[in-house]
Amino acid sequence: MKSIKRGLCGLLAALLYTASVGHVHARFVALGHVDLSFYEVTANVVQLILERLGYNVGVQKGSHGQIYPLLGKGEVDLFVAAWLPHAHATYWDQYQDSTTKVTALYDDARLFWSVPDYVPASEVKSVADLRKPEVAAKMQKEIRGPGADSGLMIGSKKIVEAYGLGDLGYRLAPGKPADWIASFNDNVAAQRWFVMPLWQPQYLNKAHKMRILDEPQQLLGGTDQAYLIAHKDFRGKVDKRTWNVLQRMSLSVKAVTEMDYLVNVEKRSPRDVARAWIGAHPDTVTYWLESDSDE
Repeated sequence: MKSIKRGLCGLLAALLYTASVGHVHARFVALGHVDLSFYEVTANVVQLILERLGYNVGVQKGSHGQIYPLLGKGEVDLFVAAWLPHAHATYWDQYQDSTTKVTALYDDARLFWSVPDYVPASEVKSVADLRKPEVAAKMQKEIRGPGADSGLMIGSKKIVEAYGLGDLGYRLAPGKPADWIASFNDNVAAQRWFVMPLWQPQYLNKAHKMRILDEPQQLLGGTDQAYLIAHKDFRGKVDKRTWNVLQRMSLSVKAVTEMDYLVNVEKRSPRDVARAWIGAHPDTVTYWLESDSDE
């Protein structure tokens, strides 16, 4: 009889332990983002909201080519953020069957080539103008930008090929943010003529006056929405209220640009900047968090 009681007690303890472990697991979220500062500030807003809901959040960051496979395998639960339908189309085609859109975090996301405004618009207004002999003679031939696996540089490679810019000595130079930002600042300080692949939201658009070049073939695509993406199994791991809160979340290009500026120019941490934004927008955050679990 005692052995039966001990067995039942052991079984009960095991069941309680399993339930406890399952509960802890359910309150953990793996959050991934591309390793660029504007993605990081956006991810920090999402992380802080999840923490308010009682979740422990683990963060993974890397290049597009590193994070998307982790999302596809479920090693990342939530991804900030997929630019669709254009910039991240290559990755979306590969991983859409294992993922789902949660919410559009902001609209009017764009990729483009630009030049500083001290380069006269009368001489350089479009990408095609980079072929003019008098322009090519003045322009820096090295075109610096983010990682080669980013949507921006994948599209930029198409531009170089379509407009025959390689024949004139132009070449793409993908690299780490610190490298291309340093090159950007050096070129501006020296008032050199250069072309810069850029995007919005991006703090350089606030810190400097850049002019977007016309590119009628739209090889970088049109405007996108930046989606919070979940692995397909994530919906079943969280309660309905959490899912509804995430679906209500929405920022703006202006908000992300401002936060990105504070990180890069005023040297504040992404988490502090995200926390300050949340504190400055209580009505918006209250709307997110008041989501009824029965909706």
